[in-house]
Amino acid sequence: MRTFLIYFPFFVWAIALVVFVRPLSSVRRVRIAWSLVLLLCAAKFVFFERFGGDAFNPEFPDKVIWVANVFYSGMMLLTAFAVVSRLVRLRGRILLVLPVVSWGLAIRGVFNGLTVPSVREVELAFANLPAELDGYRLVQITDLHVSAAARRWRTQAIVDKVNALRVDLIVCTGDIVDGKPEDRKRDVEPLKDLSAPDGVYYVTGNHEYYGDVEEWQALYRDWNFRFLENECVFPRPALALAGIPDATGGKRGLASTPDVTAAFAAETNGAFRVLLAHRPGDPLPWIYDLQLSGHTHGGIMPVLSSLVKVYNHGFVRGLYDLGGKARLYLSSGAGQWAGFPIRFLDDSEITLITLRSRSREALM
Repeated sequence: MRTFLIYFPFFVWAIALVVFVRPLSSVRRVRIAWSLVLLLCAAKFVFFERFGGDAFNPEFPDKVIWVANVFYSGMMLLTAFAVVSRLVRLRGRILLVLPVVSWGLAIRGVFNGLTVPSVREVELAFANLPAELDGYRLVQITDLHVSAAARRWRTQAIVDKVNALRVDLIVCTGDIVDGKPEDRKRDVEPLKDLSAPDGVYYVTGNHEYYGDVEEWQALYRDWNFRFLENECVFPRPALALAGIPDATGGKRGLASTPDVTAAFAAETNGAFRVLLAHRPGDPLPWIYDLQLSGHTHGGIMPVLSSLVKVYNHGFVRGLYDLGGKARLYLSSGAGQWAGFPIRFLDDSEITLITLRSRSREALM
């Protein structure tokens, strides 16, 4: 998969030659110039791997990565728009508008992905919520993807926003960082200042297993994060909080296979059950009340979100009923993925969830 992602842009470039460069009525050297420009855009991952040490986590100044991301994303968008233009038979000078639109959207999308996420407030009412949890407030953060492109300043801003909410509990549903501890520790370090009376808990996402997961987990323990791997804890007697690892860990022999039944094996005695699981689409027994997940990045942008939906069992972002009493809240996430580093019409978020009793809601 890694090799495919690195070289897939060259396939897109070849399509661009057919649907955009070839139909241009410009002189030959202009078409050659466009071909070379788009080829440079497509070579982003190869360039990163050759000169930055890693195709997806290069050690470059952040502004260099931002510029490369804009050029790369613009090329991808231009190709998509050119394909559509070809299908609807647009010709001539209209093609010259496509680069302006494509790179304009790319600039906006990369900027949106780097912007510090806003707080999204969600109230969830449950008929079986214990009375002592009515008004209970927790923050979910997910998919921060701290990297050379999203450094310490951004992490610190997110931590400041979360702590200012003064919630009861903080949970993270995976993909905290891209990279190794020796490269990214300083950029992730502000997370150690996260604080809530009932603690800070996290589960792994798939990206945790692309770096040194054991060393990262040792650091998180030092920072008072509680890692949940197929286990359940009780931040309060009426609240059963369970977590499962991402399936990538089991496939790589780095973690247990995710097992919801094992996670809730302990007697919960009527406590409200919350499950932390990075992916929303895995087939899970719905033996809980609320699942909190991430992974999809909210679909990234229109049209592409339809593909994200297909690969995540119909889930993209927001609140879903899972059947019975179980519900899922799927966060859009707080960061961006290096493979397609934009967000368009899909803002990142820090999710503030307030639990309410449905009976109390009916009286209001």
